[in-house]
This record gives sequence, C-alpha cells and structure tokens, in this order.
Amino acid sequence: MKIPKLVQAELALIFITVIWGSSFTIIAKGLAHVSPIFFVALRFWIAAAVVAVLMPGRYQKIQRKALLQGFILSVALMGGFVLQTLGLRDTTPSNSAFITSLCIPLVPIFAFLIYRQKSSYHTVLSIVLAAIGMMLLLGDSSDFSLHSGDFLTLLCAFLFAFHILFLGVFVQETDYRLLIFVKMVCGAILCSIMAFVFETPDVVWNDSFIFYILVLGILATAGAYWIQGWAQQYSNPTHTALIFSLEPVFATIFAFCILDQGWTLKEWAGGVLILVGILISEIRRTGKPYAFQKSRIRAG
Repeated sequence: MKIPKLVQAELALIFITVIWGSSFTIIAKGLAHVSPIFFVALRFWIAAAVVAVLMPGRYQKIQRKALLQGFILSVALMGGFVLQTLGLRDTTPSNSAFITSLCIPLVPIFAFLIYRQKSSYHTVLSIVLAAIGMMLLLGDSSDFSLHSGDFLTLLCAFLFAFHILFLGVFVQETDYRLLIFVKMVCGAILCSIMAFVFETPDVVWNDSFIFYILVLGILATAGAYWIQGWAQQYSNPTHTALIFSLEPVFATIFAFCILDQGWTLKEWAGGVLILVGILISEIRRTGKPYAFQKSRIRAG
C-alpha cells in the first residue's frame, strides 16, 4: 500500500517535533559549556557542512532567487533564535515558552494578510484549541508578569511564524535543498556576527560538549530543517504550525521519562486539547498535496 505524499509529509513533521522536543535537555546541558548565541552559530555551521555533504555539487548551481529566499529564511530563523535568547535574560522560561508558542496562531493570520489565504472553520477551531492547549501546557499563571524581555520574545514569535509561512511559499518555487543550504550558511554567518555584537563568545571544549553540539547540529538542525523543507512542499504552513504545537507535548513527555518530572492536571488538559485540535484538522483533510501558494503567487 502506497502512503500518500501528504501523509508522509505530516508524519515527517511529527517526527521533527519529537526531535526538537527531546533536544531541550541537550540544549540545557550544552549551554553550561558555551555562550548562548555562539552556541547557535556552532549548531548552524555544523548543519551547513552536513547539508553540503548531502547535496554534492548542487549548491554550485544556486541562482539569485534561491540566494534571496534562503537569506530571508535565515534572517527570520536566526532573528527568532537570537531574540528568544536575549529575551530570556529578562523574562521567565515559562513566559518565554508561552509567548514563543504564539507563532502557531500567527501563521494563519499572516497567511491571510500577506497572501489572502483564508483558513476553513475547522482549521480555525483546530488552531484555537491548540492555542488554548499551549496556554495550559506552557503558561504559569503563578509566575506570569510582564518583563522587557517579553517584547523581544514576542518579536521572536513573529519571526518564527514568518519562517514557517515563507518556507511553505518558497518551496513551491525553489528546490528545498538549495533553500536549506543557503539558510544554514547565511544563518551561521549572521549568528556568528551577532555573537560578537551581543555577547563575548566563550566555549569550553570537552567530550560532553562535542557530543551535544554534534547531536544538535546534525540531527536537530540539519536533519530537522531538511525534513521540514521537503515536507512543506505538501503540507500548508498553517497545518505545519499546528503540527509543531506537539513540540512542547513531546518535550514534557521526555521530561517525564528522563527527568522524572510529573504532569499536572493542567498540563494533561493542555496536551489533550492540542491533540484534539490536530485530530479535528486531520479529519477534514482532503489527502491532496498542498499547492495553493504556487498558483496564487503566479496569478498575482
């Protein structure tokens, strides 16, 4: 039995959320050895090298359009990472996680404002349920107060939403492998520059840190974004964002399994709402690969 491309793509996106959800512990351990923005730069330098190996010779054929689109994606992604890191200097982790999760409902809003793409009623309902679920899973009302870092984190959520949306548009026009390579290289360069602007780069090299950075660079960065680029050829940006709401669910599951952190009733309710939202969205799917933006852009 042949699995439809749309189903393959969405299973791949779910797999990415498992990877990212499991990487929080590794990131936390890695940050004990390196300054944060320089840590991100190292991740993307390794990822750029891996992607170059995966597409021998193809990156030599990169045209101006791929360079421009890849650069836009790198600005959105790296800007989001850096703003999130800087925001954490003056906000709580729970505030940061909750505000960053706002990128999920922002994707369909930006899709409508920029491309006039309307979401169906069941998609809107799915997004609302997932957003409420994220609020319950990530929000900590006992410790929620506004800090100056919250504004930086909100900008981070905007940029992450733009990254998901624009990637879904660009892969309809350009080979996703070229986009990923340019994004990795430009991201590594931009983040290296920002590391020297916003911090004093510092790293303690040892076997543990080398293991952490290789896992993050190869699996959680090169592998995950390569898969995302392929998958978003078939799954629309709004549904991609909805699937990505599973990331904190898997992060909490891994925290329970590895760190023995229990779930509260509120967290259980949040996780269930996210799953219900995704299931509602899946029930009404047509099974056809995504092609809206391609025709809309050419017509516009």
